[in-house]
Amino acid sequence: MVTSAALLHPVRLRVVQALLTGDGLTTQQLHERLSDVPIATLYRHVGHLVTHGVIEVSDEQQIRGVTEKTYRVVEGLANPSAEELRALSPEELVTTFTMFTSGMIRDFSTYVDQGELDLVEDRVSFAQADFWATTAEVDAFFDTVMVALRELMTHEQGQGRTQRVLTTVLIPRPENAVPSDNA
Repeated sequence: MVTSAALLHPVRLRVVQALLTGDGLTTQQLHERLSDVPIATLYRHVGHLVTHGVIEVSDEQQIRGVTEKTYRVVEGLANPSAEELRALSPEELVTTFTMFTSGMIRDFSTYVDQGELDLVEDRVSFAQADFWATTAEVDAFFDTVMVALRELMTHEQGQGRTQRVLTTVLIPRPENAVPSDNA
C-alpha cells in the first residue's frame, strides 16, 4: 500500500526525487547521484519504497550472473491524470502531493546549487495569494493563464530564451481557516 509515511525519511525522499528526473535508474546509478548514502543503506530504502508501492521495478537485466533492476516512481504517482487522482485514497493523495512538492524542492535546489544567483534577474518567484472566487471565476482565470502559457510553450530554444518551469497549486481553504497575509 502506498503511504506518505514511506517518504518520511530524508534518504527515501532523495531517492524519489532522483527517480522523478527520468525514465528510471538502477541502484548503482542512484548511488552515483546520492554518493553520500552508503550502498547498503540505499538498498534498504529502495526496498522499503518498493514494498510500500512508491517505486517499482521497470526493467531487469542479467549482468555477469546478477540481476540488475531499474526503478521508477509508480506510474500513477509520478504525474497522475485527473482520473487517477480521483481514484486515490486520502493517504495516496498526500503521498502523490509529497512527491510533487519534493520535485519542486529538487528543482529549486538544482537552481541554487549552480552558484552565484540573481533571483530578480532570473525572475524566480514563489508566493501565495488568498482570494475569493466562484468556480466559474477560477475557470476563467485558468483559461486566461492557459492562453498566455500556450503561447510561451510554442517558443523554441535560443534567441536569449531561458527554459523555465511554472508550477501551480490551487486548493480551497477550509471554511474555518484564517486566510494568510502572503499576497
